[in-house]
Amino acid sequence: MPSILNRFEKLKAKRRGIRIQDFSNISVQSHLIMEEHSRLGDVQVRLPKADHPLYMGAYSYMREGGEIWNLESIGRFCSIGRNVVLGQPADNHPIDWVSSSMSVSGDYEASCVYASIGHDVWIAHNVVVMAGVKIGNGAVIGRNAVVTKDVEPYQIVVGNPGKVVRTRFSMEQIVGLLKSEWWNSDYAALKDLPFDDVDVFLGRLEAQLPRADYASVEICNRKIKS
Repeated sequence: MPSILNRFEKLKAKRRGIRIQDFSNISVQSHLIMEEHSRLGDVQVRLPKADHPLYMGAYSYMREGGEIWNLESIGRFCSIGRNVVLGQPADNHPIDWVSSSMSVSGDYEASCVYASIGHDVWIAHNVVVMAGVKIGNGAVIGRNAVVTKDVEPYQIVVGNPGKVVRTRFSMEQIVGLLKSEWWNSDYAALKDLPFDDVDVFLGRLEAQLPRADYASVEICNRKIKS
């Protein structure tokens, strides 16, 4: 049953425009900065350093059962499924020591290399993204994939280890979408655009759209920072 403090922080978060399912899932040293309209489900957050916060963009969400380790950013409009592990260190245990057991190798420290997730990325259920990997804007990661290498914008990656099967759009369209940086535009203006047709969408973006201005919420020591 959630503690009174947990329920109080959840209510504060909701009033500030974000949703966090359970503050007790966030380690004490973890430091998050979340834009309004972002949400974390029942996710374990174990960031290694308080002075290296995780930034999470507006309208992004991560569903239940996941884990966050060495991760520095999740862009805007990202969809992250169930049981996803982000920033998994490859060297949690010392394989070049006498024993890999932490019972006798307790002095061992894993490396701290951060992964990052771009804007408008879809990560399906049960994916593992290793530490140090950079996933570009618009990429799609298929269910059960293990991503060990960087993913370029708008690539589709599947399998274990993850491999590129194709890109979502033509190179000309990808260049146009990246140049547009549509995720930085005002949400109300975006709602009027035809997202079902890339070329028409890009044509309509020729006019300058107003920039988005999202408030952000900072979480330190399992609490909303005033």
